[in-house]
Amino acid sequence: MKSKIIFLTIFAALLLSFLATPIIAQTTPDFSINTYTKIFYTTGQDFVTVTNEYERLVENSSFYFTKEGEKVFHIPDVSSIEEEVLKERDFKKNSLKVTDTKNNSVNFTVVELNMGEGMYIHIPFYRTTTKSLPYKIVLTYNTHDNVIKSGKLITLIASSLPIDTVFQKNDEKNKTTTEFNYNLSIIVDEKIPLLAKAYPRFSKEEKEGLTYYNFLAEDRINKPPTLEFGTSVVYKFELEYQTPKTDSLIPLKYSKLLKALSTNIFEISLPREFAETSQKVVIEEISPLPQKIYRDEEGNVLAIFEIPANKDDKIKITGYISSYQSEYNTSLKEPLNIDFKEYLEKIGKDNTNKRYLNPTKYWQINDPFIQETAQSLISDDGTLEDVINSTYQYINDTLTYDNNKANSENERIGAVSALTGGASVCMEYADSMIALLRAQGIPSRAAFGYTEITDTPKELIRHQWVQIWVPEFGWISIDPTYESNNRKIGQLIERVLWETFNDDSISNIYVYSINNLNNFDEKSFSIKLSSIEDIPDIEQKTYSDILPGVGIKESDKYTIGNWTNTFLKTTVLGRALLVSLPILVTLFVTITILVSIKLVKAKTSKTEISQKKELINKSIGRFTT
Repeated sequence: MKSKIIFLTIFAALLLSFLATPIIAQTTPDFSINTYTKIFYTTGQDFVTVTNEYERLVENSSFYFTKEGEKVFHIPDVSSIEEEVLKERDFKKNSLKVTDTKNNSVNFTVVELNMGEGMYIHIPFYRTTTKSLPYKIVLTYNTHDNVIKSGKLITLIASSLPIDTVFQKNDEKNKTTTEFNYNLSIIVDEKIPLLAKAYPRFSKEEKEGLTYYNFLAEDRINKPPTLEFGTSVVYKFELEYQTPKTDSLIPLKYSKLLKALSTNIFEISLPREFAETSQKVVIEEISPLPQKIYRDEEGNVLAIFEIPANKDDKIKITGYISSYQSEYNTSLKEPLNIDFKEYLEKIGKDNTNKRYLNPTKYWQINDPFIQETAQSLISDDGTLEDVINSTYQYINDTLTYDNNKANSENERIGAVSALTGGASVCMEYADSMIALLRAQGIPSRAAFGYTEITDTPKELIRHQWVQIWVPEFGWISIDPTYESNNRKIGQLIERVLWETFNDDSISNIYVYSINNLNNFDEKSFSIKLSSIEDIPDIEQKTYSDILPGVGIKESDKYTIGNWTNTFLKTTVLGRALLVSLPILVTLFVTITILVSIKLVKAKTSKTEISQKKELINKSIGRFTT
């Protein structure tokens, strides 16, 4: 009897325990819709092969899919130029194919949309889908859109998933659940250069000599997966300035005798060196030779040329720029991982960078709106990187890139106007960030240069970004223009740094002339850039080698000698002095010679008279005796 009571007690306890345990609902969906995108890249090519594997699975044998309907794929346009879009669409269509599980061709229809909207690929469902009979099709095409090849630098890009991506759908009418899976792999061969940058997080696996970089769907929401391969680049630059004839008064035959009679002085900035990316510059050709080359306080390199003003002429400079970045997984942002308060203390002790904290016309750091916004982006216990990230995100959330402004006169409006609704391009993104950073106590400056450099030489629109100063490290680049969670911070070797400024200046190109400057057209000045594999094995010179015995001067622009030379050759008063001075000197010399001759003659006459007097006196004396 006692054992029976114990048994009943244990049974009751187990029953109560079971009833108290929540019942876990069945998680297996009735249907699974899987899309697996693979982007294959073979080193050396300028295109990728994209495969989209689409699979419909019936997990619950009580249901099935009919063959009615169709699967529609969207292939986007990347370029905004109609000619390029049409050419790329043809390239895609010529390689486009759809196959089933047995690699048999499947019919499809291509519907081309308006420019910039891409194409739809319509594929009818060719059979019923059951649990024992899954449905699968594979769409394959080639495209240049997912790869950017620039010399040894290869960037592979995949599409992001939209913010409203559906991962599970419940059909209340049919009481079914459908699960949606989106898989992505970027696949490369063994010959590709070292991986330098990657975004977002990924997993990696090796298969049959190929490397698969796999990205989770959740990480792709509004985040286009990007892999950058290559740790070094070489760019060739070609600078040409067609200098117009501005002087029709002084003939060439006179200026050949005295060059200064008809001269224009050109001051041109050249690509500079930069420590963060180990950017180096060598010159292949420079014609004519500059009068001077100097490096200003920012580290910018400027050359001064004296060109005849009474004839059309040309300044031509060609050379090579090399840059380096670290391999992936090194601590590129380690200097930013410093407590922000500690960072400000270090900045406070560094008097050499005070000019990078000053307000300017376009960086209105004392404006109440800028001050309030800047301080709101600082957390009490954050790092320098936290402040930069929050400022970066604020700018991207606030500004919208305006293509119409980019293709117009592009008037500079400054940080306050940009952050309160003004039309913005890279200049406004950079100006806004510099204003906020300086208001936060972070020394910053404007960087100008070029990006989107390809293997084909072409003129590019100048780009602006930001650099901040970190004690014990140096300048770190930040490009807020690219609206992505993939922060453009650190070593940016996919662009060329040309010059930097601590104030509102945007160029170091100046022309000094006595003549009207209406003949000068910005189209006369061009810079072409292209990526190459290596610097050719020909003679190159550093800036210090161009002028033997002179070299490159440090901050030599504002010397008395430079000022005097420019004043005499390119101003009305200076030219008048230059022309009249030889005449005055000649006149002075002539008068001096004449006076000297007269004095000599006068002295000679006095001597003769004295001699005659002496002879007379002697004669008189003899006569008297």
